[in-house]
Amino acid sequence: MKHVGILAVLTLTLWLDLAFVNTAQAQQRETPASFQFPVRLPHVPRQPVSLLMRRRSPESPGSASKDVVWIQCVPEAQALGALCGYLPVPLDRKHPDKSKIHIYFELYVHSNPGPAVSAIVPNPGGPGYSTTAQRELGLALLGQDLDVHDILAIDDRGRGFSTNIDCEELQHGAAPFAKAQSDCAAQLGNAASSFGTGDIAQDIDDIRAALGYDKIDYFTGSYGGEDATAYATRFGEHLRSIMLDAPQGTPMLKPFSNEYYRARSIPREVRLDCLRSVVCSSDHTDPDTELNRLISNIREHPLVGMAHDASGNLVRVQIDETTLLYMVDNPVGQFVNVGELLAAGESSRNGDSAPLLRLGAESIFPLVTDYGDPTYYSVGSEFATQCADAHEPWEWSASIGERRHQFSDAISDLPPDYFAPFSKWSSTSLLFSTVTQCLWWQIPTPSSPVAPPHAQYPNVPTLVLDGDMDTAVPLEEVRQVATLFPGSTFVPVAEAGHGTVFWTQCAANLAAQFVETLQVWDLSCAQTPETVWPAVGRFPLRAGDARPAELDPRGQNQIDLAERKVVTVAVAAATDALQRSTIGSGDGVGLRAGTFHTDYGDAAWTTTLTGCAFANDVIVDGTIVWGADKSVVADLKVSGPGTAGGTLHVEGSWEAPGEVGNFRVSGSLGRKHVGVVVPEA
Repeated sequence: MKHVGILAVLTLTLWLDLAFVNTAQAQQRETPASFQFPVRLPHVPRQPVSLLMRRRSPESPGSASKDVVWIQCVPEAQALGALCGYLPVPLDRKHPDKSKIHIYFELYVHSNPGPAVSAIVPNPGGPGYSTTAQRELGLALLGQDLDVHDILAIDDRGRGFSTNIDCEELQHGAAPFAKAQSDCAAQLGNAASSFGTGDIAQDIDDIRAALGYDKIDYFTGSYGGEDATAYATRFGEHLRSIMLDAPQGTPMLKPFSNEYYRARSIPREVRLDCLRSVVCSSDHTDPDTELNRLISNIREHPLVGMAHDASGNLVRVQIDETTLLYMVDNPVGQFVNVGELLAAGESSRNGDSAPLLRLGAESIFPLVTDYGDPTYYSVGSEFATQCADAHEPWEWSASIGERRHQFSDAISDLPPDYFAPFSKWSSTSLLFSTVTQCLWWQIPTPSSPVAPPHAQYPNVPTLVLDGDMDTAVPLEEVRQVATLFPGSTFVPVAEAGHGTVFWTQCAANLAAQFVETLQVWDLSCAQTPETVWPAVGRFPLRAGDARPAELDPRGQNQIDLAERKVVTVAVAAATDALQRSTIGSGDGVGLRAGTFHTDYGDAAWTTTLTGCAFANDVIVDGTIVWGADKSVVADLKVSGPGTAGGTLHVEGSWEAPGEVGNFRVSGSLGRKHVGVVVPEA
């Protein structure tokens, strides 16, 4: 039996969990080494990358500096026609003649004749993630620009195949968090101050100059906004354009700023997710009031119990205000936990805690765990950059004990409702706050800041996107960042979470077209949800507590009101298993009973239900086929004390773009013909 505690994984940004080769084989020159002291990241539209790449063999740019070290690419990059290399740069730029580190890059050259218009420099954020590890996704998003632009993917210092920070305890969960972080800072020693984003900006410009580019287009997401800010405020004359997707920036570096906006954006996330769903909005007309009531109830009466996670593991769950805050701030799948939160809260208030405990089991992950290969994601790099950049509410020269007092005093000075609807103490806990997570780090000397004093932002074409359901970097934060860039256009994207280009085709197209044309196209597609994510209105204990299915005007229905409610819970059992299959292993447990198994295929997912119950008195067996085109076909056998029993055939779509439609349900219950519809979301 696994245990789920209150500590959780760091709030980070992934572009996509792509397969990645862990080591590079350098045939011509040595590869960048790992950093060793004292001696020693629902849905992305993409084109086949093979169709995006140029046909001719790669050639090293003739204008490249002799300081560039060209190496053989890893097989994945080589297959895509990349040129790979690294540039030695000073570890400490205040002492440029001392230690050097390597900054690794992959260059994808444009296909048309003549010189490139620019080099597009993508950055996925994090910090801590390798940019080149996500080469395939970057090419899919930007491949249409490869006709006249090069794509230059650079691993920031400390990450990927650049000189990499590998702190074993922190990376592999070999020690308690505080000790692992302290040991990592000690391992880096004075170099712990040398991985701030200001230093990264200088690395980027060194590579730009070494490869002979006059102009670059910076294409960033999330924490990559700090990278773009650092570069823009130092080397703005070399920017052709900037594309920022859910960007952080200097306004977010002030103590408690990010926590403030994230906590206050959660009601909007929950409200929009519910009110855009036919199923949820029918039962929850005032989401804000319900959310406030749930927070208050959990604050006064934390919930403890056993529940199965999405992969069927039975775990002990404790939900207090802090974990509730973390749950809704970090949606799983396509907002699975957010879309079920209000219904689960209402059930818990009425004595049925199973749905809410299950959300806790599915949403909380350990902070101390094995994060795998540091060349894909380096935990040490995450802290080395984030803690160097942030403005903390304590003095770095203070002891850990003194920092705790300074931190506590800073929280006490905040207004009581500063993080409303959440409390000050839950919003600044280790689980939630990026401020707290730097408490045990060390900055021996001042780091290069994200933006220099009295920074000037260049007036270049700048597109800024953010999702209206993003709580990681909410709209209110992003608007502040956008106003710093004189040439910016800010575009909120409906029903998108963190990183809009991965949520809607509209955002992906706007971003790629902007880099190519420097124009902002018709924005109407961003104003309406491209897809309305499934949500839940209620978790009935019995079928009689459910909403009845509506009559299908095109069908011939004979079943009565009671059996129409049975249809609703039978369809819910099927979609409930689909939801769990999007966030778990595919082998899970029904809400009230039974099990399900999903076979994942390229053309379709097939989920088999065995004795599943969404309500206690209705048992569902059968299969659901969810096609790559988002179509759903299900054949279900229904039994149990709450129904006369029979078979149902369900057709419709699920998580499909466009307006919310209905599942059409036919078959027979109690030997009576079924002809009803159930909303798809």
